[in-house]
Amino acid sequence: MLGGPRVLSLRRLLRTCRPSWRPRNPVVLPIEMLLATLVYAGFQLSTGMVGDTGDELVDSPELIAVSVVALLAMTAVTCVRRSFPVTAYLAVVAISVALILVLPDRTLGFTPLYWFAIATLAIRVTGPRLFAPIAVGLILEIAVSVDTRLSYPDAAAGPGGTIGVVAEQIVNLAINYTVLIALGKYIARGRAQELESQAALGRAEIEHRQRLDTALDNERKAMARELHDVAAHHLTGMLIQAKASKTLITSNPEHARELLTGAIEHGQRTLDSLRQIVGILRPGADMTYSLNTGFDTDTAPQPMISDIAELIEQSRISFASIDVDVSGDGDRIGGTDSAVQLTCYRVVQESLSNARRHAPNCAVRVQVVDRSSAIEVTVTNTITSGSSELHESAGQGFGIPGMRERAALLGGTLDAGLSDDRTTWTVRARLPIGGMISQPVELFA
Repeated sequence: MLGGPRVLSLRRLLRTCRPSWRPRNPVVLPIEMLLATLVYAGFQLSTGMVGDTGDELVDSPELIAVSVVALLAMTAVTCVRRSFPVTAYLAVVAISVALILVLPDRTLGFTPLYWFAIATLAIRVTGPRLFAPIAVGLILEIAVSVDTRLSYPDAAAGPGGTIGVVAEQIVNLAINYTVLIALGKYIARGRAQELESQAALGRAEIEHRQRLDTALDNERKAMARELHDVAAHHLTGMLIQAKASKTLITSNPEHARELLTGAIEHGQRTLDSLRQIVGILRPGADMTYSLNTGFDTDTAPQPMISDIAELIEQSRISFASIDVDVSGDGDRIGGTDSAVQLTCYRVVQESLSNARRHAPNCAVRVQVVDRSSAIEVTVTNTITSGSSELHESAGQGFGIPGMRERAALLGGTLDAGLSDDRTTWTVRARLPIGGMISQPVELFA
């Protein structure tokens, strides 16, 4: 049976699907990039990659203050990258260009914060909104880089002269931007797949809940039908025979004894049926219930069409007369799907129970006919001189709806009603020969 643990496992999977590398707080990554920038700058200064710039910075507290303010400003604008990605990127570009222009060695202006801004823009923006700001940043980078490169002594004396310097800077920056944009797009694709997976898991959880609700509803209906059809049938017969024996105990004690014997037999059958159902409902029971076959046990086989004759013999004492007619190929009827045979039996059982309750001592006729493509079950009870007038049930009416549910599950139909002269009540069920429940659900397994 479908249960709660599977729902919980889906919830755990949804929670674990959230990537640990994507922090909820947008401030975390900018601060990490700021620390990376400081480490990178310290590495450049300590290894002499930028010449004597370290000494110039130490001798110029104002330059240090400007650099710190610029880095903090870049960190701050990067924190709003999720809401304003283009604005954050352009702000970082402007601050980086200003920092490059004021530092003694302009290579210190190319920081991890700037690279992070390029990748972040590629993650969150596509199309013209991506390429337009990237073009602006790239042009500014090229202009500053070329100017920086040409400021070195004898820079234009190399191969290609000034044009060679310009081409070299363009190629280097184009490669850098391509790598950072590709990295951003790769991350964006991973996040899109993650969101799609989470949405798919969410849909799966909703569908699972719907299937679970449907299965539980089917279980309740199936057990309600079984309790009603099995227990109510025997209890009705027991009560009616007990009441009849009470009136005959003095005038016809022999008949009263027969009625009491029948009532005891009905009571025993009711007790056996209830024990069977309780055994199914108890945890760890070996029995299962299936919409196809009903109670599936070796010791409690399900009643079939061939058992209708015994059912009628058990009920004969309650009616003026009962006729039964099973017509058609016996082997073909006996080979009909067990769910169809069980439903035929329950329809006859419930119809006899209703007749016993609402029109005692009436004449009953039961017909089971093989119609080639369907089994047709008709139960007709007609009032006699010793029976009361037929009337519509004033109770809750679980019997007929239950029979209709059984027939509908197999693709069949069931009609029930009074004749125009209010002397005959007819129940007619038509069930396909190969009627199989489309999606059988194993219950209490």
